[in-house]
Amino acid sequence: MNGPERKKYNPDNKTGYEYELLADHLAGFIERGEWPAGSRLPGERALSEEYGVALDTVRKATQILRDRGLVQTLKSKGTFVARR
Repeated sequence: MNGPERKKYNPDNKTGYEYELLADHLAGFIERGEWPAGSRLPGERALSEEYGVALDTVRKATQILRDRGLVQTLKSKGTFVARR
């Protein structure tokens, strides 16, 4: 593989839409406390590059996290882990 190794977010080889798998992976960071309440998630472009996925995939994954109530997005500020 050329270039930097991409982070793997599907270690169990689960099937499903890529954006759903990514959302589950990112939700794991929140649930384990690696991203505590109030912390800012990496930007969409940074996540896209880090995981080697399309920007739209990251946007759909972020929307799923919003729908689950795990994050809040503030226009021109970023996406933050929601307080429970």
